[in-house]
Amino acid sequence: MKMIKRWQTCLAAVLILLSVNAAALAAQQTPTMANATELFNQSKWQEATVAYEAITAKEPNNGAAWQNLGECLLQTHDHAAALAAFDHAIAAGFRPLLNQVNLARVYGDAKDHARAMAELQKVIDSGGGGRMRPVVLSSTEFTQWNDDAEFQKLLEKMAPCQSPEYRQFDFWIGDWEVSAPNGPSAGHNLVTLEQDGCLLVEHWTATSGGQTGTSFNYYDVRDKKWHQLYLDNSGNAGAFPAMAGNLVDGKMVLLTDEKQMPVSRWTWYVLEPGKVRQMAEQSSDGQKTWNIVWDSVYTKLKVGAPASR
Repeated sequence: MKMIKRWQTCLAAVLILLSVNAAALAAQQTPTMANATELFNQSKWQEATVAYEAITAKEPNNGAAWQNLGECLLQTHDHAAALAAFDHAIAAGFRPLLNQVNLARVYGDAKDHARAMAELQKVIDSGGGGRMRPVVLSSTEFTQWNDDAEFQKLLEKMAPCQSPEYRQFDFWIGDWEVSAPNGPSAGHNLVTLEQDGCLLVEHWTATSGGQTGTSFNYYDVRDKKWHQLYLDNSGNAGAFPAMAGNLVDGKMVLLTDEKQMPVSRWTWYVLEPGKVRQMAEQSSDGQKTWNIVWDSVYTKLKVGAPASR
């Protein structure tokens, strides 16, 4: 009997301890990010402010909570507190570029032109102007300066895809007649620069009229390479594997996945003004030898000149 009573006493103690721990855990999780975000999404700024302040007090490295707290404070025009919250988000490493713009938005809401422009200049200096330009253009805090010369100059600096790497493939832009070297016409290719200079789009039509294709060509800042994705009207999306590469000695060289055989290598380069060579090669022996599988010369059409069909 003594053993049973002792066991019952221990069990009661464990249950009490578990209930205390559960209560403590519940206290730590209240209010949760989900609850705060629900208030945020409903634009209940003051209630959301209280919720996010409770979260950041317990989780000082919660960058998302600091950012949303800053937005709540901005919407209620508490400028000093909003600046501090966005600074905390940056210190936590949470979306630093966006929160740099948010600092500028606070200064814009406060009608502080000089500080707002200074924060936007920091975004440009960091190299993130292009990515943040849509945010700046959509932020109502800056509309008061739509006719301001300094603000417009900063917007020009924020134009995306302006660094030299993005312009490496521009020699391919144009309306082209495509033929085999010293041979008959192979087709027509219109290559256009789109998406504010961030994307080259190829529009290919074979002379036979049976084949058409479109490729998307872009420079990716993440891996610092050019990429191409080509799709044609065959319905076989895998017929032309994605390629990536760089400008090498004045030639744009793109390769398919080097782990998959055969490896394809496509090369573009200027022959002379108004003429570009495009060549495709394949290798099945680990790139020891290459066989040419496509070779063509692009001749730029004069304005108004019809393409061959």
